[in-house]
Amino acid sequence: MSDFNPITTILAISLLIVTAKIFALIFKRIKLPEVIGEILAGVIFGPFAIGGLIILAGEPLFTGPVNENFVLETFFEIGGMILLFSAGLEFTFKQFRKAGLPAFVIGTAGVIIPFLLGYYGSVYVGFSSTESLLIGAALTATSIAITIRTLEELDQLKNVESEIMIYAAVVDDVLGLTVLGVVLAIGSTGVIPGIASILSTTVFTLSLWIGLLLGSVYFLPKLLNFIASRTGDLDLTKDTERFPSSPSTLETLTIFIIFLWGAIAYYMGLSPIVGTFAAGMAIAGSQFKHKIEIFTNHIRIIFAPIFFAYVGAQINLAEIVGIDLFAFVLILTLAMVGKLLGCGIPGYIFLRNRIQAQRIGIGMSSRGEVGIVIAGIGYSSGLIDSYSYALLMGVIMVTTVISPILLRLTPDPT
Repeated sequence: MSDFNPITTILAISLLIVTAKIFALIFKRIKLPEVIGEILAGVIFGPFAIGGLIILAGEPLFTGPVNENFVLETFFEIGGMILLFSAGLEFTFKQFRKAGLPAFVIGTAGVIIPFLLGYYGSVYVGFSSTESLLIGAALTATSIAITIRTLEELDQLKNVESEIMIYAAVVDDVLGLTVLGVVLAIGSTGVIPGIASILSTTVFTLSLWIGLLLGSVYFLPKLLNFIASRTGDLDLTKDTERFPSSPSTLETLTIFIIFLWGAIAYYMGLSPIVGTFAAGMAIAGSQFKHKIEIFTNHIRIIFAPIFFAYVGAQINLAEIVGIDLFAFVLILTLAMVGKLLGCGIPGYIFLRNRIQAQRIGIGMSSRGEVGIVIAGIGYSSGLIDSYSYALLMGVIMVTTVISPILLRLTPDPT
């Protein structure tokens, strides 16, 4: 801790914000998803490329991988929580109930099929059973943040298939973390649990998130109304449409809710981002939704570029170059096919529209932050080595880049 320099870290964050914004503008100009530009900025200006060569006052800008810098990692977590809270504001609990069965089936199939394909594909190219289990687990979870950002850029966030896709991605993430827990248990004990044990764990984890969502829907609007009646200050500042010059009760409360609900989800064994998504959904149907949305859009300007640049900054291109091309291409293909089949087929069954089903499969294909978390936990726990980790990171990175491009190229069925 004595080697930690806060000023250097602040400069590193500034570099990622500025370059991510510049790259986003460039990609917007050439009609490509801005999120890819932000991720690419992280790859180029992260610690494994140009960022690792920058020396300031005799100190490197990055002293190691970004996930070893607790400040950068904290900004990443905050960015993810704000992004998902903001996304939750677009969807009410009533809409979730309407899309419930399709979302659950698509999300579940979108975990099972990629996991099986990832496992058997990894075994086929020579990975051990334990490594293959972890690789399969890392391929299960969809990046909700990247999917939402792409749909926002395309102005297609409220399409029928988009709503189902986002709810399915939440189910997908919850189940993906459940799969990770099972794989970690196998890795530590060497014992494969029975089907009954796996099912009970899955049902329990899903029940936790549903319980958190129901509690949020009941409690948060009441909390906001109570504070409004007591303080008379539950409003944005007069500079609402611009960046507020001084915080009001509503702005302060919004930040508190985002952080608290992320922490609640974390301590329940869930991902913090699914907790803040639930909080956003709970507020979406309230009278405060529009005002809170204006404020969160302001703070997203800072944290969204950091989030996506951080995803890119974790990629070590030197290690990816050294992996076996056949193994990489096979697992990448299975990762894409797994989501296209696992999510696309049930999507077609429910929607009876080939293009909408195809868009669901493509939109669910990007792995992003949750896949990186699973890969990182597997690596730190010794379930996979640096070679397997590099291969996984390469696959995750490519799916993250390909999915938004394919989604943009797919025609809008409406």
